[in-house]
Amino acid sequence: MIKLGVIGLGEVSQLMHLPILQDLTESYKVTAVSDVAPSLVNYIQKKYHIAEGYLNAVELIEKADIDAVLILSPDQYHGEYAARALKAGKHVFVEKPVTLCSGELAELIELKKEYPDQIVMVGYMRRYAGPFLKAKEILEAEPKPTEYLRFRDIILEGPFFIGQTRPIFYPTDVPEEAIKEGNERRRAHLDRAIGADASDDQRTTYQMMSGLGCHSFSAVRELFGTPKKIHSVTTAVNGQHVVIVMEFAGFLATYELVNNQEVVQFDAAIEVFQKNRKLHIKYETPYIRYQPASLEVIESTDTETKTTNYGPDFRDAFQTELNLFAECIKTGKQPKTILEDAVDDLKLFEEIIRVMGRS
Repeated sequence: MIKLGVIGLGEVSQLMHLPILQDLTESYKVTAVSDVAPSLVNYIQKKYHIAEGYLNAVELIEKADIDAVLILSPDQYHGEYAARALKAGKHVFVEKPVTLCSGELAELIELKKEYPDQIVMVGYMRRYAGPFLKAKEILEAEPKPTEYLRFRDIILEGPFFIGQTRPIFYPTDVPEEAIKEGNERRRAHLDRAIGADASDDQRTTYQMMSGLGCHSFSAVRELFGTPKKIHSVTTAVNGQHVVIVMEFAGFLATYELVNNQEVVQFDAAIEVFQKNRKLHIKYETPYIRYQPASLEVIESTDTETKTTNYGPDFRDAFQTELNLFAECIKTGKQPKTILEDAVDDLKLFEEIIRVMGRS
């Protein structure tokens, strides 16, 4: 049984991780939680019968009776908490992005080398979804030249879904000094990633890419590697809408991001065009558990065409990755989404902002 501390008790924690951990009682026991809001810590402790509650994540890491930490705090704290947890002898699961800048990630990777027996796993949950894994299996078992790639995140954000499903506790007692410090820290980390002279639009786009776009880019990178070149970056709505044209080895690709539409849909997909075969991986909103993902494969000849559907797959990718985290801790096996795996994403997003600045 892994004794787990959960750092950060906001929407994602309440919607996904805490309910899942409650289902995984054979693997985990949540013994401690932390957040800066006292009412939220108290609420979660009572709801999930958790013994220890902290208002400071560092205190949880250093004092709580835990084997591992789940880092769900705001992005600008991920690197610090992961580093402190390693030094305290804990295993680490950290939600994406693992850090906000590649420089801090490089420092964390160097630190991790001093703790080879501890597991550090990054939460790229879409890469653990069944249809994604099936697509990878097909691409490797029956390789064909890819001619074009299109992937996207054109989505409605969470409030619509949350309002009709799981109740969320929103605290009103977050200390003003914590908000101020968090904003200052985020600004400093963005300065380090993309430069202190970056525009507000560039800062917004970078946060959109590192917060949402990293899901898609990380998945595409597992299938096809890193783009050779970013040809163009076009943005609108103060950096919230993004269209990127890039080149991989032998083919072009486009990525579209729209994070504030008001149509109730979650159009997150990867489409692979291979002349006479097309693969379409489709993800559903994570704000409702057990929404089905699917894979559609279309194959054509001169005389006929065939469509094969894999799914719907109702397995929860968040649960799959937490099961794997437990397995890695027990066996010493390394997950595929380690710290080194995340480096290319952050460097790519920094390059995207540089290209955006030249546009």
